[in-house]
Amino acid sequence: MHLINAQTFNPEILYLFDACCDEEWVGEFHAHDFLEISLVLEGESEYFFEDLPQTTIRAGQVLLFNPGYHHMERHVKQTSHQLHIGIKNFTLQGLSRNTFPHKSPILNLGRHQQNVLQIAWRLLEELYQDAPETLVLRKILVSEMLVHILRGLDDTNERQPTFLSSRQQRQQKIVNDTIYFLENHFKEEITLEQLAQAQFVSPAYLSRLFKEIVGESPINYLIKLRLKEAKHLLKTTPLTIKQIAQATGYQDAYHFSKSFKKQFGIAPSGLSEKKTS
Repeated sequence: MHLINAQTFNPEILYLFDACCDEEWVGEFHAHDFLEISLVLEGESEYFFEDLPQTTIRAGQVLLFNPGYHHMERHVKQTSHQLHIGIKNFTLQGLSRNTFPHKSPILNLGRHQQNVLQIAWRLLEELYQDAPETLVLRKILVSEMLVHILRGLDDTNERQPTFLSSRQQRQQKIVNDTIYFLENHFKEEITLEQLAQAQFVSPAYLSRLFKEIVGESPINYLIKLRLKEAKHLLKTTPLTIKQIAQATGYQDAYHFSKSFKKQFGIAPSGLSEKKTS
């Protein structure tokens, strides 16, 4: 079964954290509500897992934690250099949102292991670039890494079977298709009724289903898409606030500014001043 739908696979990078440590340190036992990839690039570190014994993870090893999976890290005197990547906003066919089908958090990717590590080093290079296009390149590299992880799981028979029922897969498809439409048409006027009609469901059903799977309503998701694009335009273009508001689906610049400040804690004008200062 093909897990990736190229049309709707659009992972969002939450963070790229370049972690170096050469002293003793103990973290907390925790879990995320998103996917995290941890790659040990140099040295080693101790990891504790919810269903595995304490393990020393050494350079060249890759860890992957699904949402809700508890783990903890402890540095000993050995130097450790790791890259941690937080990812959300993606769905693989037949799986819950932001979830990968691996049997163990310690990945065995066979011939693809080296490909994943090489991409990690390239990500580190891009992490310290400040050119606008580097954000796009980071996304491309992370997407490529995810594909190599899936291929590695297949090659080594480490991939778990999908576990969503036919009904759940249908519901997932409704949400995926809605997200795809929003991400490609957010600059247009969009209503909940329009979104529901495209999926042949009622507005109330779509709103409830979308919130169950994504964690927020379709309209809130749309607003965040618009504001995220507006923030990018404010930082990278000479467009006025009114022009940016119109370019991201807002007809009223005042309403746009109010929504922007609520989302980011700063008015669009304040961001523009920072850009030019």
